[in-house]
This record gives sequence, C-alpha cells and structure tokens, in this order.
Amino acid sequence: MDYEHVKDAFITQGDTFTYRAHRSPETLLPVHDHTGILASDGDHWRLQRRTSLKILRDFGLGRNLMEEQVIRSVHEMLAQVENINDKRNVDMFWPIQLCVGNVINETLFGFHYKYEDSEKFKTFVKVVDKHLRHLQGKMPLLVSAFPWLRHVPVIGDIGYHNIKNNISSYQTFIEEEVTSQVKKYDGESEPENFVHAYMKQMKQTGNPGLEYVRLDIYLQPIFSITNLCASVLDFWLAGMETTSNSLRWHLAYMMKYPEIQDKVRKEIFNVVGSSRLPSMSDKPNMPYTQAVIHEVQRCSNMIPFLGSHRCVQETTIKGHHVPAGTLVFAQIWSVMKNDPVFEDPGSFNPSRYLQEDEKTFDKAVVEKTIPFSIGKRNCVGEGLARMELFLIFSALIQKYEFIATSNIDLTPVWGVVLTSKPYTCQMIPQ
Repeated sequence: MDYEHVKDAFITQGDTFTYRAHRSPETLLPVHDHTGILASDGDHWRLQRRTSLKILRDFGLGRNLMEEQVIRSVHEMLAQVENINDKRNVDMFWPIQLCVGNVINETLFGFHYKYEDSEKFKTFVKVVDKHLRHLQGKMPLLVSAFPWLRHVPVIGDIGYHNIKNNISSYQTFIEEEVTSQVKKYDGESEPENFVHAYMKQMKQTGNPGLEYVRLDIYLQPIFSITNLCASVLDFWLAGMETTSNSLRWHLAYMMKYPEIQDKVRKEIFNVVGSSRLPSMSDKPNMPYTQAVIHEVQRCSNMIPFLGSHRCVQETTIKGHHVPAGTLVFAQIWSVMKNDPVFEDPGSFNPSRYLQEDEKTFDKAVVEKTIPFSIGKRNCVGEGLARMELFLIFSALIQKYEFIATSNIDLTPVWGVVLTSKPYTCQMIPQ
C-alpha cells in the first residue's frame, strides 16, 4: 500500500512477482485462461508481451507514425464536435470514446469507425463497461476467494455466470474482427495492422494452423489464433477504456477548476498558437500542461487495485515474510493518495510537479505518480496512452473553453475502473 513496498516487490524482485492467480474474476475476460498478455504468465507471457511490443514499435508506437494516427482521430473528433449545433449542453462521452477507440482499432485492425456509423462500436463499449462495473461487486470477490461458490445458485449467477455471459458477445466480436483480417492477409505483403504482423510472426515460427482451436493452452503453440484473439482482446480493452475515461476526468477537473484550465490554454497558445494542433514536439515546452495531466491522473486515481501478482518462491518484501504461492496486490490508489511526497494530497494542485522555476519537474513527485503501475508488468500500452492524453487533451483545451452546466461532482462511480459521474458542458470556441 506504499511506494517502497510496491517498488521492492515489482522492481527489485520483478521476476518473482510476474505470475497471476488464474482464478475469477481475472479469468472472466479471456475465452481461455493463460492466453494473451493480461491473464498469462511465465515464458508464455514473456513471449506474448515481447512480440506484441515489437509489433507496436514497428507500427510506430512512440514515433511519428503513431502520432499521425492519433492526430487523425483528433481531427475527426473535432469535426464531429464542430457539427454539434447546440454547444450549450454537450455530452463529450462518445466523441472522446470514439476518438480513443479508433486509435487502437486502426492499430489492431486497420480501419476507423465513422462517427455517423458507429453503433457496433457503441454496443461493445457498453458490454465492456458493464463487465468492469460488475466485476467489483461483493459476489465476484466471494467467488474469487472461494471458487467453488460459482456452483451455488444466486452467488454463482451474480458473481460468475452473468458476468461471463455478458462478456461472451465482446469475445465473439473480437474473434470476428480477427478472422476478417486473417482472411485479408496474403502472408507475403508487409503487415498493415497488428493482426497481420502477428500472422507474419506465426508464419516465421512455423505454425501452420490458422483455424481457431479450443484446446488447453499447454497443448497449443505459443503463437496461435487463440493467443492472437486473446492479445487483441487485451489491447482493445486496455487501449480504449482507461484512456477515454481518463480524458473525461481531465475535462471534469478543468471545469471544476477553470483558472487552471485558463492557465493550460495560455501555455498552449504561447507555445503552439492557434493555427495548428499541438504535437509531441511541443510537449517539452509545455511543462504546466504535463503537470496538469499528472495531477488529474493522481487525483482521479482510476485503478484502485491492480491484477494479482502470485509470488513463485519464498521471499520477503521490506522485511515481511511472503510464503511461496502468496497472492500479492498493489494498491496504487493508496500510493497516489497517501504518499508523504504529495503535500496536502487531497487538494488539486498541478504545481506540485514543478520546481520554483515552473519549468523543471520535481522528480521525487513524478516518480511516485504511477497510474500505469511499475515493474515488468506495467501497462504495455503506457507510451501510447501518454501520447493520447497529451495530444487529445491539449487539442480540446486549445479549441474550446469547457464550462460546467451543472455542479461537477468529482466523487467517482465505483468499479474495477473508477469512472467520472456523467456530466454535460458548454463549449465556447477559442
């Protein structure tokens, strides 16, 4: 529950704590346990993560290609928002959701959803949202502690079967999109998206099976359609839900603290102007905007608990004995709310990240702001998420002033991901 214990376990003893529990509720997302990245561990996880990161880097993660992709989505979002006739009472939920969703969708599958034809996208966003909200209830936690309870009426239905049935349509959606891209790939051309690149990896490793096989993971090749579907499922969820939710928190905080919104806009105009959108090359010259993003992530604190980390050998964490097989959970919520480095942690104060010159970052404060976790199992899409947060947030503040049309309540809606309460806003073009 504090930074030093999390650091000792996940960084100093990283290899010891990379394993998963392999029990509900973590096993309720993938079709098969021990597939993909989020629910797997051991050599299988290392190979899936390493391969996925290589593919994403090849497609420009953290480089100009990915930035161009994000900015295309930003332009589409701004065009949609501009076409809203009544800007006195706007709900930014779907414009932000589709902007972020299209970035990961283009990376994985090579296409964008059009704003006027996005019902399919919205359907599966709602499925995922329901999944994440229901996982954090008392019944799922009971089933996690005592797996046999999933066979007990009522407890098993609420805590396991209803959640599993809800997510099945999302799993089918991912399988259908993967299958569609598999059929389009000729095996010789340069890959155009993540699915094609993974197929190329399968071919290079000598795996001829293109059909989706429902076998126990230990009987399957490491690179298979099963693992491809699981990895894509992980990326589509993780690459969309947390970033879009974070951006909605950003707007909520800017409306709650309009003087800070004005200061961010002033920095944007001083560095970028108004004739073009902000770019990643502007980021080093926009320390206050970066500080605001850090502080929103710290205060919104969306992930109260990370996934399980199973200790594979007897060890100690800061002197505390931990037997082999123990499940360890990092509460990064507690780190970012309670660490002494955050003076007056309950206040929203972006300046805490900057030294007196208002340009240089306070490294001690930045180090303990860990919304993406730390260590070997930190968020695999952290680089893309940070890019999206900077580019989308700064573009929105550059183009519009956001004014609350009702009281902004920053109390989160509880779930696996802490979401902001619904709000509408008035948008004044700048």
